[in-house]
Amino acid sequence: MNEEIPPADLPVWVIVLIPLAFFVIFPCFWCFVIWILSDLGGWKRLAKHYSSEEKPTGKTWTGVYGEVGFVSYKGALDCTANETGLFIQPGFLFKFSHPLLFIPWTEFHGARKTSMLWLQSVTAHIGEPAKGRLRVAAKVIEESEGRQILPSNF
Repeated sequence: MNEEIPPADLPVWVIVLIPLAFFVIFPCFWCFVIWILSDLGGWKRLAKHYSSEEKPTGKTWTGVYGEVGFVSYKGALDCTANETGLFIQPGFLFKFSHPLLFIPWTEFHGARKTSMLWLQSVTAHIGEPAKGRLRVAAKVIEESEGRQILPSNF
């Protein structure tokens, strides 16, 4: 009298559709989130003035902490510095809607060094009038020609 009802067999098309939907919907959702962060954080605004097609040359740091506006790129930035400025680009997973930026050293204004726990960084306004705010790991600035943007009391 206690007979178990066998589970209904799912059609094959449902079994195929579920993983297929994941591999389509998840990348679309990821790109949407990255696009929103680029727009709201200020990367897109900086790109209007500082996007570059030039291949970065100079000393390179990968997996660098940084912020553009209020959006944090924790260990996701690649920075290349040379005598004229700083190239910034996020790693592979964040490249959508984030073009390569080249910011000349002359565009860094009001640079100041800050520390939070063990993390030291340099924060500066970019452009005059300011087009955005950039915070990047202090080592990038200190170990490059960018140290010229820091006040002399550092």
